[in-house]
Amino acid sequence: MLAFFRNNQFTTAVTLALYVALLHLPALVGWVPMPIPAKGTDGLAFGDLFGRIAGDARWSAVAAMILVYFQALLVNKLADTFRLMNDRNWIPGVLYALVASCLPDFLFLTPPLVAVTFVPIALMRTFRVYKQTQAYGDVFDAAFWIVLAALFHPASTWLLFTTFIGILILRSFPAREQIAFFTGVFVPAFLAFTVYFWFDRGGEFVSTQFTQWISAPGTLFTNDLHTFLKTGLMAIMLLVALTGFNVYYYKKLIQVQKFITIFYWFLFAGLIAAVLQPEMHTEYFILLMPSMAIFLSYSIQSLRNLFMAEVFHFALLVAAFFIQLFPNHS
Repeated sequence: MLAFFRNNQFTTAVTLALYVALLHLPALVGWVPMPIPAKGTDGLAFGDLFGRIAGDARWSAVAAMILVYFQALLVNKLADTFRLMNDRNWIPGVLYALVASCLPDFLFLTPPLVAVTFVPIALMRTFRVYKQTQAYGDVFDAAFWIVLAALFHPASTWLLFTTFIGILILRSFPAREQIAFFTGVFVPAFLAFTVYFWFDRGGEFVSTQFTQWISAPGTLFTNDLHTFLKTGLMAIMLLVALTGFNVYYYKKLIQVQKFITIFYWFLFAGLIAAVLQPEMHTEYFILLMPSMAIFLSYSIQSLRNLFMAEVFHFALLVAAFFIQLFPNHS
């Protein structure tokens, strides 16, 4: 199946859309029940903009499918623009679509799913500062997009730290540009506060955005086989990403090596954001998926045997469908 995506033709975007639809088919036809939503960690913007859609299983599944497709396009554009792969192709987009649809919790509209849409955009702005003499606009934008994500899912605030560190990794970060960065943090937060203050919800906004992005870790493992399967798949993908460290850096340009380091920072920040929640839900792990897609793409790229690459992809695909449909067999 990967053979269909080993090209850089624009028309392959249609094939990618069909691939995303296939992955979301179990939710679209009602074979996967909508999970109980996590409570207490949603940004107000999510409820106000998407609350009605998220409450309907069918429309929630459709919205999630559209979002994942758009995100896959963004991840693929990120990989192409900054030449992360040896050749330009659609593999990063395909792998993102797969990992962002591999769990039942990812198949419906949630605050983390909306928030992760802004992560590839913020990464593009961050990567663009490399070797620039002045990067006030990109630095501002990088912070702006992460804060926008946090308005939907407050735990995304953790990604602000890695964005700041990412800029430091790429180049010097003078005081004036740091001011631009913090201005990018302030502006969307202030504008959102102004809107909610106008509607007499300023206090609710402050308590939601500034107190719900960090918490003591909740319970992760339960006496539920399905939960073990979902967390097990996440653990396997994390293990692949971590053990492939040397392979990813091998014979890469210094610029790309710095980008890979930033992906690791975003991976760890996403993991922290997922773990430091009052209630543990696997839907929070979606924040890891842009980095995970790039790392799995590197893993497939390192396999010189194309048949083995197909086997690797097919195994992930089978695992995804098995876990999606598992509740019907319990």
